[in-house]
Amino acid sequence: MNLWLMVLIVVAAAGAAVGLMYTVRRRSRLDHFFVEIERGAGIFAFLGTAFAVLLAFVVLEAFQSFNDAKTGAEEEAIAMVQLSRTAGFFPTAQRDPLEGAVICYGRAVIRHEWPAMKEGDRSPVVQAWVNRLEEGLHHLHPESPAQEAAFLQVLNQQDKRTDARRARLSEADRALPAPAWFVLGLGAIVTVGFALFFADRREGFIVQGSLIAAIAALVVSGLLLVWFLDHPYENRSGSIKPDEMERQLVIIEGEQRHVAVPCDERGQPSTVPA
Repeated sequence: MNLWLMVLIVVAAAGAAVGLMYTVRRRSRLDHFFVEIERGAGIFAFLGTAFAVLLAFVVLEAFQSFNDAKTGAEEEAIAMVQLSRTAGFFPTAQRDPLEGAVICYGRAVIRHEWPAMKEGDRSPVVQAWVNRLEEGLHHLHPESPAQEAAFLQVLNQQDKRTDARRARLSEADRALPAPAWFVLGLGAIVTVGFALFFADRREGFIVQGSLIAAIAALVVSGLLLVWFLDHPYENRSGSIKPDEMERQLVIIEGEQRHVAVPCDERGQPSTVPA
């Protein structure tokens, strides 16, 4: 979600809350609702604390999910560089197909899979290069102790890449369950709505309007923060972007200039991968 849109939503929510407070004060037949303000304040403190605890828990969980997605994307990019460099221990005929698949995989992740993750999907183009990577591993035939050690490293780095991609994709199709959103929404409505019972025509409207505006702004900001963390690949300010993959891909392409890359700049295969 665009940052300015979030600001607009918060301002609109605060304005709506102030408008409700004004309407309640104007149309109420009573000067105030509570005979004992302390009793109402105690109930409001309970409601506010309960909602704050619930919101903090959800934000923490959503932030952990967001962080896992970011970590997975970074580890995947690093594993690609390691895989490319370790393949250099093998003869040109064996390593070049693997090097080419590594480069095309990185390009396809950036150009195809990242936009697809916004909708919670994965790219078949990337999966095709995953298959080509697996095929390239089968063509490696270690013939010396150094190559045997390198082969084990390649397998380990391939596993790291697989696990990192799985972590990245798992966060793309995760969503906060509907019951959680229902409870958060109910808590927000109850918290802001109960504040209307503090309408008191004996007190200045600026004070009471500022009070409910602050409450509404914080409540809506918390909900928007949860929504933002729950959608890590929205391609907006603060969202997770393929920056690390782009940086590492530049390194790989610079180190493997001799490799005939079997794809275009977008990772689309020049020939249909086997």
